[in-house]
This record gives sequence, structure tokens and C-alpha cells, in this order.
Amino acid sequence: MAYTEIGDYNTSDGLTSLFTYSVETVPVFVPLLLFAIFIISVVGSFFAQKRIVGRGDLPGSFAVGAWLTSILAIILSLIPDFIRTGTLVFTIALAIVGTVWLYLSRMDEGL
Repeated sequence: MAYTEIGDYNTSDGLTSLFTYSVETVPVFVPLLLFAIFIISVVGSFFAQKRIVGRGDLPGSFAVGAWLTSILAIILSLIPDFIRTGTLVFTIALAIVGTVWLYLSRMDEGL
């Protein structure tokens, strides 16, 4: 089986062919990219709140990071053959779980 090279794709189409090439060469590229964005946003939001308010809010940071990742995954799903459906469904489910966790953590505070 021959390896695919970037020359096999029509690069005059724009960045779409580059994205398709990266996903076909390394199938775990998109989940790792989304996971890195999720972790960076959660940790950044948590420590920003900790610096400003004095204490971090992990459920809030988790929900914000999950929704940011879901929105980015939905936008990236517009590129043909870039994100698998399972990855997109997982990011949306993660956003829903983060929102539920945020609401449950705020129940005793009266929202």
C-alpha cells in the first residue's frame, strides 16, 4: 500500500485539501486538536477566575470549555471529511454534561 503525499491532493482548492490530507494521514489529529483546545480553555478560564476572584470555578470553566469545543467542532464539521460524526456527537454530549454539572453545582446557591 502506497503512502499518500500532499502532492496527491489538489492544493489549488485551498486549505480544505490540506485539512483532508492531515486527517487521512493522522486520523487522531482532530480529536487531539479538540482535546487540546478543551484543556487549554478549561485551565485558562479556571486560573483566570482564580486570579481575579480569588477562587476558581471548575464547573463553570468546564462548561465554558466544553461549549467552546463544541462550537469549534460544529464549525470544523463544515469541512468535508474532516470530523467524524462520533467526535462531533461526543463534543456536544460533553457540553451538555458540563452544563448539567454547572447547574447542579449552583442548585444550593439559588442559581
